[in-house]
Amino acid sequence: MDDQEPVIELTPKNPFSWKIVAMFVIAWVVVFAVIFELKSGMIRLLLPVIGLVFLVYLVFCTIYLLKNRK
Repeated sequence: MDDQEPVIELTPKNPFSWKIVAMFVIAWVVVFAVIFELKSGMIRLLLPVIGLVFLVYLVFCTIYLLKNRK
């Protein structure tokens, strides 16, 4: 009598996380506050960079979700 253990099927987790979205929003607010406090033109470059990274993250999560939809 050959008793085999059941196969465990692993499903990938969704890469989207609200914690990461909150981190991007907090980073945006912190950089925005620092711009007004220090009045530095160089720090102004961080807002578009953070926005671009956030956009890339959302596009990646959307493509991943559409690709793995059943």
